[in-house]
Order: sequence, then C-alpha cells, then structure tokens
Amino acid sequence: MKTLFRSLWFLLFSLSAACAAVPGWPMTPDKAHAQVHVWHDAPADGKIRLLLDVTPDEGWKTYWRTPGDGGFRPVIEWASKATTQWHWPRPVRFTSAGFSSVGYDRRVVFPLEITTDEVQRLRGKLTLSLCSNLCVVNTFPLDINLAAGPSADFVSAWDEAMRAVPATHGAIAVKSVATDRDTLTVKLTSPQGWSRPELFTDNPTEATLAPLQTAVQGDTLTARFSVSNSQGEPLAADGLQQIALLVSDGAQSQQLTVELSPGPSTTLWQILAVALVGGLILNLMPCVLPVLGIKLASLMTLAESTRRQTRLRFLATAAGIIFSFLVLAAVVTGLRLSGAWIGWGFQFQNPWFIGAMVLVTWIFCFSLAGLLEIRLPSTLTTRLATAGGNGIGGSFLEGAFATLLATPCTAPFLGTAVTFALAAPVHQLWLVFLVLGIGMSLPWLAIAMAPGVARWLPKPGPWMGKLRLVLVLLMLGSCIWLMSLLVKEWGARYVLIGGGLMVALFLYRCAKAMPHHRENLRSLAFGVLFGAGLYAFLAPQPQGKDDSPLNWQPLSEAALSEALAARKRVLVDITADWCLNCRVNEVMVLHRPEVVTALNRDDVVLLQGNWSQPSAEIEQFLRRNGASGIPFNAIFGPSLPQGHVLPSLLSKETLLTALAKAGAATPSDFTEEK
Repeated sequence: MKTLFRSLWFLLFSLSAACAAVPGWPMTPDKAHAQVHVWHDAPADGKIRLLLDVTPDEGWKTYWRTPGDGGFRPVIEWASKATTQWHWPRPVRFTSAGFSSVGYDRRVVFPLEITTDEVQRLRGKLTLSLCSNLCVVNTFPLDINLAAGPSADFVSAWDEAMRAVPATHGAIAVKSVATDRDTLTVKLTSPQGWSRPELFTDNPTEATLAPLQTAVQGDTLTARFSVSNSQGEPLAADGLQQIALLVSDGAQSQQLTVELSPGPSTTLWQILAVALVGGLILNLMPCVLPVLGIKLASLMTLAESTRRQTRLRFLATAAGIIFSFLVLAAVVTGLRLSGAWIGWGFQFQNPWFIGAMVLVTWIFCFSLAGLLEIRLPSTLTTRLATAGGNGIGGSFLEGAFATLLATPCTAPFLGTAVTFALAAPVHQLWLVFLVLGIGMSLPWLAIAMAPGVARWLPKPGPWMGKLRLVLVLLMLGSCIWLMSLLVKEWGARYVLIGGGLMVALFLYRCAKAMPHHRENLRSLAFGVLFGAGLYAFLAPQPQGKDDSPLNWQPLSEAALSEALAARKRVLVDITADWCLNCRVNEVMVLHRPEVVTALNRDDVVLLQGNWSQPSAEIEQFLRRNGASGIPFNAIFGPSLPQGHVLPSLLSKETLLTALAKAGAATPSDFTEEK
C-alpha cells in the first residue's frame, strides 16, 4: 500500500512540476519552496567536485537517498554523458499520518563527484521533491561555467560538507545478525555506549526494510526490521545477502555494510514434514469437537461392511479433506494476488461463510438422525454411492465439511507451516496446503490401507440408537454455536428466532419419522419455537458487559509502547468469537485463580485484540510477530522488549514462567523507532 502511495505521489506531482529556465546560481525558480546554490571545483582527471546547497523553506523538507514512505531522492540528469557520485549527510526521520519518511528539513549540503569529459560548461537538471502539508516537485536547471575557474573557498567548504557525511569506518561494529521468517535482527556495539540511537537503511533489491523496535543493553544496540516486498507481503529475511545501515547517535554517526551469512535455514522438505505432523495433530485439537459426530458416524456402519466398502468410504473422506485444503489454497492465493494479508481461519470473519456453515450443520443433523441421505448429484457418483447402501459421496462431503469447521484453530506445527506458506511462492503455498490435507486425512488413509481394522468395532445393536442420539445432539449443538457467532452481525433477536425455527423444524421432522414419540417431539418443537420467540422479544438486549476477571484493555501499538516505556510487563492476547482454542485457553489457564492473581498485579498490563472481524492493525501485529492465526499470546517486558510468543495452547507453568522472566530487573532500555 505504501509503495502504491509513493508511486501515485510521484506520478501526480511530476505532472505538476514547477519548471523554470533561470541560468546560473543561485537558482530560485518561480513557486519553488527551496533555495539552491551550486559551487564547483576545477576539473581534474575527468572529475569535477560540486557542492549542492539546498535550503528548504520554513516548514518544508526534502529527502534522503532512501526516502521511506513519501517523496523521492534528489535526481540530476546531465545533458552530456556524465555520472554522479552522491555523498549523503546524516538525515532525520519524519512521521506523519502513519507514514515514515527520511530526509532534511533545514539547510543541507550534498558533496557530489561528477565523472565527465566536459571542461567548459556542464548543463543538467536537478529534480527535487519537497513536502509540507502538500508535496510538490521543483525542477532546477544547472548551467555551470567550468571555464570561469573554481568557486571561492571551495576546498574549505568541501571539507566542511564532508564532515557532515557519516564515515564508513569507526568504533561501531556489527556484533551479530539473525533472521527469523520475515524479521531481521541486527546487534551493534559501541564502546561509547548509546544515548538516543537512530538507524536508517537502504532497501535491498526487490525488498523493503521497515524498522520495528530498538533495545539498548550496555554497549549493545539490538535493532529489528521487518522485510517485505513491493506489495507489502512478508519476505523471508534469510534471502537477503547484505544491507547498508546508517547509525546515528548524538555526535557520532557511521555507515556500515552488514553481510548476512547464509546460516542454517529451514528447507522446503522440513516445512513439508512439519505440515504433515501439523495436519495430523489438527484431528486432536478442541476445535474439532463440532465435527466429532461426523467422524463417529462414519464408523457406526462399518462393522458389517466389506473391505472394499470400508476402503471406498475412508478414501472418499480423505479426498474430501484434501479437497477442502486445496480450496483454501486457492482462496488464499487469490487474496494474496489482490494484495490482502490473510491468516489461518480468516474465513470465519465472513458472516456469509458462518451462515453457510450453520445451514450445512443443520442438514447434517438430519443426516445423522437418518432423515436424509447425502449424495453427490452426479449419476456416476450416485451409482457408486449406492454400493453397499453407504454413499461415498456423503463421505466426501463429510471430510470437506470437517476440514472447514476445524480451520479456526492453530495446532502445534500447523502455525509454522502456514506462516511459511503465506510468505512462500504460490507453488510452494499449494504444496504446503496439500501436505496439510494429507496430514489431517492420515487416520482415514490408514484405515483405507488396512480396512480390516473396522472388524474390531462392536457389533450393531441397541447401543447404536443411543450413540446416534448423542451424535445428533452434538451436531445440533455445533449448529447452535455457529448461530451464536452471528449475534454481533444480525442481532440477538433475529438469531434467536432463526435458531428456534431451525431447531423446531428439525424436531418436527423427527416426530414424523418416530411415530411412538410423535406427540412429545411435536410438543417439544412448539415449546422451543415459542420460548425462543418469547425470549427474543421480551428479554432485555445484552449490553456487552464484560464479566472477565481480568482487566483487559484494547490492543494497540501505542498502548504497548506506553506500557513498555513505563517498564511494565504486558500480556497480549488476540482472540475471536469463533476461536474455540481461545475459549479453552481462557477456561483452562487465563481464568485460573493463581493466573488471575498474577495478571492483575499493578506492574502488568493486559492488552486484548478481537479478530472476529477483519482488522488491519491486528493483522499487522500478527505478521510482525511471525504468527499466521489465533490464538495468539505473547509476553513483553523490560527484559523481553521484543516479546516472547507463547504456544497456541497455553499452560499455567509456561505463562507464569514467561511473565516472571519479562519482569527481571535489567539495565536495558526500550525505545520505539521513530
């Protein structure tokens, strides 16, 4: 987005550039917002030294060689064949409306070394971008009479200007360089220590470096940068070869070239192995409870099935799982190409998707109750589906549906694989999602390979009717849970009425199929419908009262920086209404008495972000911390200024240990890069 802004800015103001043909110096074309002088030395050995003296008007600024989010660097186009070597004085950083730029807001003198065959007259054009409340492009003509001899006192002026240019050698040294996904961490040492350091970077080819945080401990400065491409998408930091840094701190400044040694990096094969394990573990996560009924129902009729029927049913379920992962890969690819950032479980932010899942779970309630048989519409698959009385079309849909309902949760290993996939080339993204699908379908594929396992299941009997009732209630509960996610979008009244209608219609249909319980079921259906409608219209509407025992505050970068500046410990929690793992973390860990006591201390700040709806700020926070989805929990503090990300499934010991470590007394300091 920022790259697009810079491109549009350049196009717009280039078309409105104020040009003037005033020869000589000083040069002050009409409507210029800066004064420009040029001094020159005598030509020697095909080279000419120039001093370009630029003084912006009050309230205006121009830009450094890497300008940041706005404007562009000064450019000189010579009429004859010539090359220019610029020497750049130390700049300052400007921040406005969420954009950060680098440049000069007062007089600056650029030493230039020109290589040319000209000895009489050197002509060209200086293009200078200048910004205040608005931005303009001024074009200054250059017409330098070399035959007239060098400018007065040029040598002393040159020496003074070069003293403002940071040296390429000095006491500041690179201590270490590390990469982690799209984050680059550089540690620098200075024997003089650090007071208020600032770092400026040149962007590598086809990459953009954005400063995240700096922390000082003793003589060591730790700086973190995010790495992205021209569309703002994360890039793997270990793909960089070297970066140019300008370090400024008080009176000292120095330019460094940081070499990134090719350290141990994660290979694609390692990621695919992680994806396989992550997909397998996804079967055990709490978020798969809504689809447990589907899995158990698949096993109920297999005891009397032939080996061929068992194999076909489980292969169809595995195919449905893999197909769903490929559909997710296609959606993620489309969103990536559109420039959007996506995370795992993002589809649950769309109320239409949730509504579709409500409808599907409701239909599966009929299927589990034996009131409806699900088949694919194709004649061929219908013929196959009727083999043995059990439809493989239904098994395919069961696998696909189970996958979609399981995606809100981030399992161990799954987050690593998805994070890699979201930043990887498109063909690798598809490969990772394919392996995730294979991993989740491994239990089904294993039974398909050894269908005799189904013979170990209990023989059919009266117990199946009771189990079927449990599965129906479980699926009906899943449908009601999904309906509850629509309360914020539709309102509690309409959700109650819609949910009551669906449950009542299901019970009424059950009454028709169960003559012995017809009257009871019809009465229950009428009671559900009447009770839901009465409660919807007579009960007071919820006021959004928070009954949490923890004092949560809204998550923002400003709140995090303020808490760290006050040397407090911070717990960041990003959750969503549809995240079942988040609810498990709340009940099992965050709301336990000893944890509540530790988190309610005066030196602890609790910041919570709700990702139920799309949020650019939350997505940016997740991306900067290398997360691909939620639940996300991290601890920050005086000794953990860069943050420590906790596992997706919390434990009391891990949380309290990280919280204690974050508050350890150290002489470190934390500053936000401005």
